Amino acid sequence: MNPRQRRGVLLMTVAVVGAAAVFVMVLGYVNQVRSEVGRMTGVLQLQSEVEPFQPIQDGMLRRVQVPEKYLPATFIADPAEIQGKVAASVLPKGAYLQQGMLSDAPDLKPGQREIAITIDAETGVAGKVYPGAIVDVYATFSGGNSASCAVRVLNRVQIIDVGQLRTEQGKEAGGGGATVVPVTFALDPDATLSLTYAESFAGKVRLALVGGQSDAKPPTNQLCKTPKAAR
Repeated sequence: MNPRQRRGVLLMTVAVVGAAAVFVMVLGYVNQVRSEVGRMTGVLQLQSEVEPFQPIQDGMLRRVQVPEKYLPATFIADPAEIQGKVAASVLPKGAYLQQGMLSDAPDLKPGQREIAITIDAETGVAGKVYPGAIVDVYATFSGGNSASCAVRVLNRVQIIDVGQLRTEQGKEAGGGGATVVPVTFALDPDATLSLTYAESFAGKVRLALVGGQSDAKPPTNQLCKTPKAAR
C-alpha cells in the first residue's frame, strides 16, 4: 500500500469515527429530549372555527400528539366524548378541545325550534340569567314617522343555554365593541318568528327574569308613544 492509499484509508477511518460520534451525540440528545418531554398522547384539535351551539362533526377534527405532562385532565382525547355536545361559545380554528368548551345539546319537544340570539350583556342580562331561567323578552322600536313602541315579544319562556361573554364590533365604521352573550331558547314556530323579528329590527332586546308560577294580573304587552308630528 503506497502512501497515497494509506492517507485515503486514514481519512475514511476518521470520517467513519466522526459520523459515529455525531450519531451518538444526536441519539443522546433525542433521548434527553424524550426524557424531559415524557410520554406523548393524542388530543383533538379543531380544523375550522365552530359557531356557538353548533355540533362538532368528525370532519372538523384531527388528532395531534402532544406531551402528556403538559396536558390538564380536561383535554378531550376520545371522539366519543363529543357525541351529543355543541360548542358553548365561538371555538377558534386550531384550538385543542377541552370539556369546558362544550355543552349538552338541548332536547327539543316535537315542533320546537332551537334559536340563539345575542343579548347586550349590560342592558339585557347583566350576568343574572342561567339555563332553566324563565324570562320575558322585551323589544323597543324607534318610531321615525310612526309610533315608538316597547313590546313584550315573548312571555314566560325558558332559557336552555347561556354562552360565554364576547365582544361584538359595532356595525358602524370605527364603532366600538359591545359585550354580548348568546342566549338559546327552545320555542314554537310562531314565537321563533317573533324573536327573530325583534332581534333583526328592534333597537334593543332585553330579558327580564320572571318570578312565581304565574302573573297576578295579565301584563301589558305593548306600550307605544306616537310622535307629535304624527298626531
